[in-house]
Amino acid sequence: MRIFILILTVFSFFTMCTSTKIGKPEAEKKIEVELTPYESISFYMSVGDPLKALESFKDAYSENPDSIETKILYSSLLLTAGKLDEARKTLDGILIQDPDNMDARFNLSFLEGMAGNTDKQEEQLNIILNKDPDNAKALSSLGELFLTSKKYDEAKEVFQKSIAIDEDNIVAREGYGNILLKEKSYADSEKQFDHVIKTNPDYSFAYTDRSKARSGLNDADGAISDLSKAIELNSAYYWNYVDRGKLLLFVNNKAGAFDDFNKAIEIDPDFFYAYVYRAGINNGKNNFEAAASDYYKVIELRPDYYFAYKPLALIEYRRGNYKQASEFFKKASESMPEDPSYILMSGISKYAEGDKKAGINIITSAMDTMPADGYFRDIARMFAEPGYDAYLINKLSKETHLPLKSRVLFYVATYYKLLGKQRLADAYFLEVADAKIYGMFETDLAEYELKGKNKE
Repeated sequence: MRIFILILTVFSFFTMCTSTKIGKPEAEKKIEVELTPYESISFYMSVGDPLKALESFKDAYSENPDSIETKILYSSLLLTAGKLDEARKTLDGILIQDPDNMDARFNLSFLEGMAGNTDKQEEQLNIILNKDPDNAKALSSLGELFLTSKKYDEAKEVFQKSIAIDEDNIVAREGYGNILLKEKSYADSEKQFDHVIKTNPDYSFAYTDRSKARSGLNDADGAISDLSKAIELNSAYYWNYVDRGKLLLFVNNKAGAFDDFNKAIEIDPDFFYAYVYRAGINNGKNNFEAAASDYYKVIELRPDYYFAYKPLALIEYRRGNYKQASEFFKKASESMPEDPSYILMSGISKYAEGDKKAGINIITSAMDTMPADGYFRDIARMFAEPGYDAYLINKLSKETHLPLKSRVLFYVATYYKLLGKQRLADAYFLEVADAKIYGMFETDLAEYELKGKNKE
C-alpha cells in the first residue's frame, strides 16, 4: 500500500505537483473559489478523495474526449480509486491506438502489480526499458518490484541507475534508502531520506524511514522527532505510533509510550503489536488486570505469538488462576522447549490447582528431555520421588553459582509450599529474593510469594 500511494503520488499527471496527505478531507474543509475541472481533479487528489476526482474528470473529459493524455489521466484516477477493470479497458484502448505510449504501459504495469500479476508487471516495465533504457520511473518501479521480491542486489542496481538519471526520483531514493537500512548502512541511508525530505517535505513516510536510520545511528531524539513529524503529516498511520512508542520506552518515557500505544489501538483495534507493548508497561507497573486483558487480546488476534504466553502465565499464576497458568506455561514450553522451567511451572500450576497427580505427570513426562546430571532433572525427581528434596538441598549447599542456585531454590521453596510447609517454603523464598538476581522470573515470583497476593 505504501508503494501504491507513493508511485501514484509521484507519477499521476495532475498529482505530481501536489503535496499529497493521505486521508479523508476534513469535514470543515471548504473550496473557497470556483475550480476549473482540471484544478478540481488536482484538489481532490491532494485531499485523498479519488472518487471526487473522478467526478471532476467527467467535466474535463468533455473538453477533450479524444486526447490520449486525457485518457491516461483517466486511467490514473481509476487506478487510484481501485477500479482495475475500467482502468484496464481504458489502457487497452490507448495501446491499440498507440502501442508505443510509454505512459500507458507504465500505468498498465502498475495495474498488473495491483492485481498481483507480478510477472506481467515486470514484462510491461521491461517493454518500456527496452524502448527507453533511461526511463527513471520505470527503473524505480522495477526496483520496487525486486525489493518486494527480496531480490535486493537487483533492486539496488536499478535504484542507483534511476537516481543517476533523475536525482529527485522519490521512489528510487526511498527504495535505495531502505536497502541501505537492510545493509545497516545507516549514515548513507539517512542521506537518501534527507534528499527525499528536502524535495518532498510533506511526504510522511520519508520521515518514518529516516527515523529508522537515525535509530540505527543511536540518535533516539532525532528518530522520535522524525516520527512526530510523520504523525503530524499522517495521523492515521498505525505503525508510526508503535515505533515512536518503542523509542519512548527506550528513553524511559513510559507515559508518552503508553499514550502512543493507546492511539495505535484506537486506529486499529484488530492488530496486536500495540497491545503487546501496552501490556508490558502495565505488567511492569504490576497492573496485572490491565496487562492480562491486553495479553488475552494478543493471543485472540495472534494465537501463534508465543511471546505473550509466558507473561500471561506468570500473571495468572500470581492471580491464583492455576488452570489457565498451567495451559499458558505449556504453550510457552512448546515454543521454547530448550528451557525446562516452563514445563516445570505447567506441572506446578496443575498441582497447585488441586490435581497433584496430573501435575507430577506433566513434570515427569518431560524428564527425558532434561540433562541427566542437571538441576532440572533433580527438580523433577524431587516432585516425583518423596525424600529426594534432601539430596537436592545438600547438592545446592555446594553450589557456588549464585544465579543458578537461586533459581533452583525457588522450585524447592515451591515444592514445600505445595506440601503445606509454608514456614520452610518462605525461608527459601526469602533466600531467592535476597539474592536479587533480576531478569529471571523465579526471582519475581519469590518476591510475590513473600509479599502475599493481597498486599501487592
